[in-house]
Amino acid sequence: MVKSAAVTRLDRQIALVLAAVVIGLLVRATPLDLLPGDAGEFQFAAWAFGLAHATGYPLYLLAGGAWQHLWALVGVAPAASLNILSAVFAGVAASLFYLLLLRWMPGEGVAPRLAAMLATAFFVANPTLRSQALQAEVYTLHAVLLIAILWAAQDVTTAEGAPAAARPLARRFATLAFLFSLGLTHHATTLLLAPALLVYFTVWQRAWWRNGRAWLWAIPAGLLPLLLYLYVPLRSGPDASPWYHQRLGNETLTLYDNTWPAFLNFITGRSISVGFNNLEAALAGVPTALVLWLRHFEWAGLLLMVVGIYVLIRVRNWPVLALTLTYFATQQIFNLFYAIGDIFVYYIPLYLVACIWIAFAGAGIGSGFQFTEPLAPANATSPPLAQQNRARWGTPLLALLFVLPLQLWIAYTPLFEQLKLESAATRQQWEAILAASPPDGAILISNDRNEIAPLFYLQAVEGRGVGLTGLFPLIAPQPRFADVGATIQTALDAGNAPPVFLIKPMPGLESRFSLDERKPPLVAVMGEAATSPSVAVDAAYGPLTLLGYTWTPTDAGVEVALTWQVNAPPPENYTTTVQIFDGADAKLGQEDRPAGGVYYPTSLWKAGETLVDRRTVTLPPDATPVWMLVGMYAGPEAKMLAEPLKIPLNRD
Repeated sequence: MVKSAAVTRLDRQIALVLAAVVIGLLVRATPLDLLPGDAGEFQFAAWAFGLAHATGYPLYLLAGGAWQHLWALVGVAPAASLNILSAVFAGVAASLFYLLLLRWMPGEGVAPRLAAMLATAFFVANPTLRSQALQAEVYTLHAVLLIAILWAAQDVTTAEGAPAAARPLARRFATLAFLFSLGLTHHATTLLLAPALLVYFTVWQRAWWRNGRAWLWAIPAGLLPLLLYLYVPLRSGPDASPWYHQRLGNETLTLYDNTWPAFLNFITGRSISVGFNNLEAALAGVPTALVLWLRHFEWAGLLLMVVGIYVLIRVRNWPVLALTLTYFATQQIFNLFYAIGDIFVYYIPLYLVACIWIAFAGAGIGSGFQFTEPLAPANATSPPLAQQNRARWGTPLLALLFVLPLQLWIAYTPLFEQLKLESAATRQQWEAILAASPPDGAILISNDRNEIAPLFYLQAVEGRGVGLTGLFPLIAPQPRFADVGATIQTALDAGNAPPVFLIKPMPGLESRFSLDERKPPLVAVMGEAATSPSVAVDAAYGPLTLLGYTWTPTDAGVEVALTWQVNAPPPENYTTTVQIFDGADAKLGQEDRPAGGVYYPTSLWKAGETLVDRRTVTLPPDATPVWMLVGMYAGPEAKMLAEPLKIPLNRD
């Protein structure tokens, strides 16, 4: 049986104060306007009780939408209120975490409370959790649910095992099953906690699974939250989620078709999953993981984690030790193998485990590592006076350790102040776009999904730009949206020829398309780039063919426009070099720049495309160019795509 310290009225009051302080500190730094990316998506999806990206997050969208509409009654913008909700969830997580730790802490008096506060301070000051607490995101609610699951698991192991208590024990199992399933429907990685819970209960009591009454209560309680996923098919239609059914010329671009296969792929995340790393790639990610740990806890925090594990062993709290070590290993291994760009947010559960260990370290330090039993209950006999004297140094030292999370908080504060600037820049960007008056039915394109998300907020919440379509690469898992070039071509090929605009200049795309920048910040896409060179060459160059070039004198030299035919995609991004020589083979000028620029590099070029690669070469005033060298190279070692072409000049 796992003993539990009593949580007093004072502890509950401290927890409320902690929640209020955390919420107050976070709200001060929270942006009160729309945001790009996932946060921007949640801001409009929750308001309309519509659909967000997989896995759907129905609990968050329901709670968030209700919260937004409640605060809208007193004039708070939906974007602001949903950002603030993340801060509220962070405050709730802090208070619950403090109370959970108190139930686990060895000893009594001031030291356990200080230890729980220290761990909570580390958790709140954690840069990744803090970043998610300042914007409309799902991870602070995820933290609340994980802590609630741990609380419910601890409740099960502290229940009396006598027959008279069988029903209370079954109810506690039911509560645990309900919370676990609720967490699973919110974020699928909650499943990674399951092995740790199984180990926890097995260490506590080997025959725990034989309790038939507990299963009788737990199974229906665990199935009930799964009904939340009915939200996905019910709210996926054009009325609730118009951004999932955008107009694309004469067709409708439907991102969710409400079939059973689509539903299963959606709620499991398979529709957006980028897969898993192989063993070699996972091991290559270990140094990055170590950097994350060091940046989030520094050496002192990592040392406290080790001390906390030692204290768990010292007090023989095998269930909690097994729970935390198993969960830590499972989540960390998953993070190394899961191939997703924002893997850093998946470390929040790991940081939660680390803070549990820090709490036990604090309890050990505060008591001078004087423990008389595995977990001393609140009514335990006071330790001998000699032990009390030996432990006197512990409490002041424990109080000094609060400098560590405070330092962490201060160090990252300037970084999070940038979030308000990012929000202001997002609003400014889209106000400028709408001020450029794109025509109704126009297609707006960015290379970045994050930049397009605010358009849907303007449409769903503010009723502006309703007739516009927003596209970005990978908006749908189809080759026609594989990259920005394919996405633009898809828009140009749409029936009824809607006008197509880039929402910002994208240098390099002029090699593939004819662009017009007369309505900044919008750039009109007029069609494919003109690809008829004035001088034919028709020379093979690796997977390309140089069809020819156009020679245009300038005040400082010459613009050379190379016309390439793509026979096969180049294997990586290459830089084009154009070097001009006179009759004595003396170099007159040279320019080297990445082919296709930033936004359409050679790795995106496709077989069958014809592109124009422009280079401006400065020449001496009295120069007489006779021939030029054209080639492509990649990497710091300047690896050539093929042998450079030596081309006699025809400047007529």
